[in-house]
Amino acid sequence: MAESSEIAETNAAADPAAQAFEALRQEVALLRRAVTGLAADQSAIEIPDYTETLATISRMVSSIGKRLVALAEMPAFGYTARDWSHQIELASEETRRKDRETITLSGEILRKATEDLTRSLMSAREAERQERLLLRTAAGGVVAGMLLWALCIGPAIRALTALP
Repeated sequence: MAESSEIAETNAAADPAAQAFEALRQEVALLRRAVTGLAADQSAIEIPDYTETLATISRMVSSIGKRLVALAEMPAFGYTARDWSHQIELASEETRRKDRETITLSGEILRKATEDLTRSLMSAREAERQERLLLRTAAGGVVAGMLLWALCIGPAIRALTALP
């Protein structure tokens, strides 16, 4: 049989199709050995246990899900752009109303304080005017008294002293 394989090799050496077939047979044999080696290597691979990691991820996803449900139930997430603009408008109107009330109240307080200061100033001016009038009246009374003394009492005293 060895002789027939040598003859086949000699004939194969001469025939290019046989040479190509022989090359293909060798490649297939090499590929078979490689696949067998990979299968043996696959069985040697150790797959880690991801149970704890998957449990942690599951708890986190559940927690996030609960938070998202809570957020979705909030009314603000149901607002449209028109709803938001309406809410902003209402809030700004309330703020402006409070500002107007504060400004009005401040104006009234300022007006009252101005009136009080004006009354105090007028009262001080009136007191000063009355004081000047009182001084003038007193000075006039003193002068009138001196004139009366000089005109009335002086001749009366002279008449009395002239009596024998």
